[in-house]
Amino acid sequence: MSDMSHPHRPEGLSALPAGLAGQVMVGLGILAAMAAWLAWMDRPLTCPCGTVALWDGDPHSPGASQQFADWYSALHVMYGIGLYAFIRRMAPRWPLSWMFLAALASSAIWEAMENTPAMIALFGDAPGTPSYEGDSILNAFGDTLFVVLGFFAARGLPVPATLFLALALEGAVAFTIGDGFILGSLRLLGVGV
Repeated sequence: MSDMSHPHRPEGLSALPAGLAGQVMVGLGILAAMAAWLAWMDRPLTCPCGTVALWDGDPHSPGASQQFADWYSALHVMYGIGLYAFIRRMAPRWPLSWMFLAALASSAIWEAMENTPAMIALFGDAPGTPSYEGDSILNAFGDTLFVVLGFFAARGLPVPATLFLALALEGAVAFTIGDGFILGSLRLLGVGV
C-alpha cells in the first residue's frame, strides 16, 4: 500500500505513533519536556518554603504558585475550557485523543513561557497584583491537570453550563483575591482597576 497515512489521524500528524500506547507516550513526552524545561529554568521542584501542600489559598503567602493548587487553578480550568472550544472549532474532525494532546501541549507551552524571566517580571510587576516569582514544577503539573479538567468539562457539559462554569470561576477568583482573566488583562493593559 503506497499511502502510509492513517485514516483517523489529523493531517500532519501521521508521523506520530498510533494507538493508545503511542498517544500515552506522546502525552508523557509532553509532560517530561515541560518538567525538563522548568528544571532548566531553575524552577524549584516544590515550594522553597519547605512544605508541600495540595492547596494554598493565600496569594501573598510563600506558597503562592508553589503548591499543587491555588486560586489561579480556576483560571487554568477556564484555559482548558477555552482550549477545547478553540481546538474543536479549528479542527472539528480530529479525534478526541488528538484534541486532548493538542490541549496538553498548549498547556505545557504556556507553563514553559509563563516561567521565563520576562513573563515572571511582567506578571510580578503588574500593579495591584500579588507578588509573582514563578511556579514550582509541582504547581505547573497541578496547573496542567486543571487545564485537562477544564478541557473535559467543556467536552461533557452543554455550552450554557460551560459558560456558567467559566463565569463562576472568574467571579470567584475576582471576588476572593481581586484578580482573574479580566482584571489581570486590564492591569497588564495599564487600565487602572
